Order: sequence, then structure tokens, then C-alpha cells
Amino acid sequence: MDYFKYSKNREQEADRILKETNLLNKLKQFGEVKQVGSYFLDLMVKPDLDFVLRVKKSSEIDKTIKLIKKAVKKIKHLSHKKTVDRTKLGLNGKSMHFYYRCKDIWGIDILVTTKNFKEYYKIKNKVINKITPRKKINILKLKYSFYKDKRLKNTSYSIYNSVLDENVSNLKEFYEYLKNKNISLKVNKAKT
Repeated sequence: MDYFKYSKNREQEADRILKETNLLNKLKQFGEVKQVGSYFLDLMVKPDLDFVLRVKKSSEIDKTIKLIKKAVKKIKHLSHKKTVDRTKLGLNGKSMHFYYRCKDIWGIDILVTTKNFKEYYKIKNKVINKITPRKKINILKLKYSFYKDKRLKNTSYSIYNSVLDENVSNLKEFYEYLKNKNISLKVNKAKT
């Protein structure tokens, strides 16, 4: 399989969705917005897009979420799934989860927070400084195997760290990395 091509095709689908929905511009009216996640890192496999929308004060978060829901309500094929408080995770905000239904069902997550973007740039700089074509293939290959298997979720950052820091190149090594680092991944409830 050509993992580069697969990832590039996902990115093109994402670009099409962003253009059709005008989502980025709609979000910009509510605060400073950054695209984060695998699109931001040029490592797309899953059909999902992640955004962080920064507001100035915590008191603006709930109001902003209501305004976003109203603004995106008219976007065809987009539906709000849920909003989750992320304060306990240290994110000082709430994440909104949407589905965009087209050829695939895309997940679109928007974190509304007061935190700055420093952490996301730290991750991107790490990827930029450590990525090689071989490591990129290994990351995409591992992400693809978890995406197609649908058994585990939230694996991306563990995959990035394992490949970039420990040169992990296959599933066996990845599971060994998780075991050695005492990392347990969330099981996707649909497949248990």
C-alpha cells in the first residue's frame, strides 16, 4: 500500500470539506483559531479534523460554544454529536464533537479554550525536527493499522513518540513500547 498517497488523498478530502463548509472562516469570528492534529502535522489517516479556538476568558467559553452551534447549524451534512468539558484534563475548555457525512463520516473536533497554542507548536516542531521519509511511512502505517482495525482510539501521540523517539517501525515494537512506557490506550467500545 502507498501510505503517502493514502494520506495525501485524505488531506485533499479535508481541503474539500474545509472549502465546502467554510468552517475555518466561520470559527475565526469567535476567536483565534488553529488547525491542529494530523492535518496540521501532514500525517492524515483517519477522516477527522481538529481545531483549537482560543478565547480570552473562561467566562466566554459557553457563550462561544452556543454561537458556534448556531453558526454551523446551516452547514449541510454537519451534525453536532456532543460537547465535553476538558477542564479535568488541564485544557481549560470544552471540546465540541461534530460529524460531517459525505463519502466517509468525518469527525470534526473543536476545542474552545483559553490556553495558548504553545503545546501544538511544540508537537509540530518535534515532528519537523525528527521526521524522515522512513519514519513518516512507519507513522502512517501504524496509524492505518489502528484506523482499519478500529480496536483502539487516541493512539496518534503514542505512535508519534514511539516512532520519532524510539524508532519503532511495526506493531510488535509499538506494543512493546507501550508496555515499557506503561501506556494503556483506550479501547474503542464498538469493538470490545
